[in-house]
Amino acid sequence: MGCLPAPADAPGAPAFCACHGDAAMTPGREYPWGGGSMDRPAPGLAQANPGLREAVRSSPPFSRLGEAALDLLCSRMVPLRLSAGGIVFEQGEGGDAMYLVVRGRLHGAGEIGPGELVGEMEVLVGGRRAEPVLAATEVELARLDKSDLEMLSREAPEIVLALGERVRARLRKEQLGRLLTGVFGSLEETSLQRIERELEWVELRGGETLFRQGDPADCMYVVVSGRLVGVREGSPGPQVVVELGRWDTIGEMGFFTDAPRTATIQARRASHLVRFTRPVFERLSHERPQAMLYITRLLIKRLQRASGYVRESFERSNLVVLPVSPRVDAAGFAERLVKALRSHGETLYVSAGRLDAFLGVPGLAQTPSSSPLALALDAGLDDRESGFRYAVYECDAADTPWTRRCVERADRILLLADPAADPQRSTLERELLGGEPGLIAARRQLVLLHPQTTGLPSGTLAWLACRSLDGHHHLRWDRDADFERLGRFLTGNAVGAVLGGGGARGLAHVGVIRALREAGIPIDLVGGTSMGALIGAQPALGWDDKEMLEHNRAAFVARRPVPLSDYTLPVYSLLRGRSIEQGLISRFGDVRIEDLWISYFCVSSNLTRAKPKVHREGPIWKAVRASIALPGVFEPVVEGKHLLVDGAVLNNLPGDVMRRLGGGWVIAVDVSPERDLEVREEHPPSPWRALLGWLFPFARARWHPNIFDVIMRTTLLASIQQTENVKKTVDLYLQPPVKRFRMNQFRALDEIAEAGYGHAREALAEWLRQRPELAQLLGRAPSPAP
Repeated sequence: MGCLPAPADAPGAPAFCACHGDAAMTPGREYPWGGGSMDRPAPGLAQANPGLREAVRSSPPFSRLGEAALDLLCSRMVPLRLSAGGIVFEQGEGGDAMYLVVRGRLHGAGEIGPGELVGEMEVLVGGRRAEPVLAATEVELARLDKSDLEMLSREAPEIVLALGERVRARLRKEQLGRLLTGVFGSLEETSLQRIERELEWVELRGGETLFRQGDPADCMYVVVSGRLVGVREGSPGPQVVVELGRWDTIGEMGFFTDAPRTATIQARRASHLVRFTRPVFERLSHERPQAMLYITRLLIKRLQRASGYVRESFERSNLVVLPVSPRVDAAGFAERLVKALRSHGETLYVSAGRLDAFLGVPGLAQTPSSSPLALALDAGLDDRESGFRYAVYECDAADTPWTRRCVERADRILLLADPAADPQRSTLERELLGGEPGLIAARRQLVLLHPQTTGLPSGTLAWLACRSLDGHHHLRWDRDADFERLGRFLTGNAVGAVLGGGGARGLAHVGVIRALREAGIPIDLVGGTSMGALIGAQPALGWDDKEMLEHNRAAFVARRPVPLSDYTLPVYSLLRGRSIEQGLISRFGDVRIEDLWISYFCVSSNLTRAKPKVHREGPIWKAVRASIALPGVFEPVVEGKHLLVDGAVLNNLPGDVMRRLGGGWVIAVDVSPERDLEVREEHPPSPWRALLGWLFPFARARWHPNIFDVIMRTTLLASIQQTENVKKTVDLYLQPPVKRFRMNQFRALDEIAEAGYGHAREALAEWLRQRPELAQLLGRAPSPAP
């Protein structure tokens, strides 16, 4: 699936990845050289051939070399003769040498004449020969071995720089050819060359700006390699609104509408783009109408994404594994990660040892950025990445040139740590990553590798407190499911379940979770509000279906429901909340949110700041207590100087939070109907009549809501109005038929849960039929509770 070879000393390591075979050019193998062989004669024989120096001088890469560099290069080149029809390279062979044509012609992808090079690409950037090269006539060649090239990089770096520039130009041309074919359709060589001449290459270093928000949109760009970030100014400050990678277009909206740039575009890492001016694109699209179809599709996708209809993905990403704890098994982790990523797309795996084995030069991966070989090395890595959706770079355990090269190429950095080690930032972290990351810096995520005997993680807060992170993950070595979950997060395919509030109707979530598990749909991230927060914490803790029913039955059925007890003087609320706090503590203990195997969040409403509060750290019981603090019924939760109440006041179905936290496939479960509390009498009954109705329900012919129903429904009003927006931004919207149950009818647990289960089972089956790519991705295998 695209792995570079393991280091030579790795047990059982293949020589090359399966897609290249295992053939290699062998020294001593006989070729029709007129009696010669592939064995290398002693250096210095080049001076016996008076035409060699002229041929080297006439070669474009070497035409500007000084006399000393030219003499040194010629002294390392070996003259050879090949009869017509003889083989220089066979397809699939490795690159241990490059050749210069002195006299005669070769035939490969095209005719190769005097002064031209062949094989320099494979020598500098590795890989196998893409096509055979034969002698069209009797030819004289000059061979330069890969080992000699390494020596030349030290003694005459201008030689290698010249070759590096040639290789980079050739790789750019190949990448551009693939790009233009995708935009304009099949192109003849002459058309391709004409388009290339009219385009402008743009090269950006990490941190450089392509254009700024408000600039005129006089051109559009296509990313050929690298990663860029769109930043939009606004309140409360600048925000990243888009990430762009290989083959993505930039600025096409303003290009066609004449509107100014809507965001500032900056390079996260070294990037190469091609620039289309308006006159050039208009002429090309007139000649090639397919180009407008391509751009139209892009515009539709961009508009859908802005409207929330398209699920964001993280295609074509470079993932860098940086070990930050002593003795953590980075190689073992990287191999497991690559395996998990392969179900989402072709994945390239590169480490220093694998790269050296692939290139055939020990230590070449440690080439510093100041070396002339670095140009070709980076160009080669760019080219290798272009054939894969994901690239996993394994850093060394120390600050080496290879580690720095990996970090420079990163879109996401996985800080790999042993949870038993010192949680403070390592020297390697401080030297490579500095302090607070900038807005466009590569995203950083902490991965804590636990022994297989770990029950629940602990102490995670100490790791998070001293780092600025975009997230963290807990993995166990013996759980393939944990690595698969990480793979889904890193590829934008994590499944997030959002559970809404609605009093006792929220018990339907118990049945929905059961249906998800039976359908083989994993829950990678779960979050909710109010009753959804309470139920959502249960699968995050690893409770199975039976445990969830038992715990909720003990809380809501076996004893008097909390909403009808624990009364107090109605100064702050009708109920004190002490009983519910004790129940939450007995149920969740002192487990903290950040220590859960499955990522979890819940939402409360900050009365002090009039904003939603997303709980991602701290004791589960306290976060849930804040999320269910129904205003006027339960006492608010005090956090610092702030008062927190039920999250349903501001965000009862937080699909937007789920999307922001990494939910790729978002399933929202809404248990609050749009119409509710319908009555048939013009006036409510007197309090005494209502009391008699509660005491003798068989004598009651008509129903009116009580104070709890009114308060709970009032709390939900603002959030219910946002439901239409939520429907547009999630992948699956479920609304179980629970309207017939009252919001405080907790004793109907089994009936409510069954209603949620039946509705979800049918909806999920239909969803998977409509989304075969999701069914294939998940394998439809039932997912055990963690």
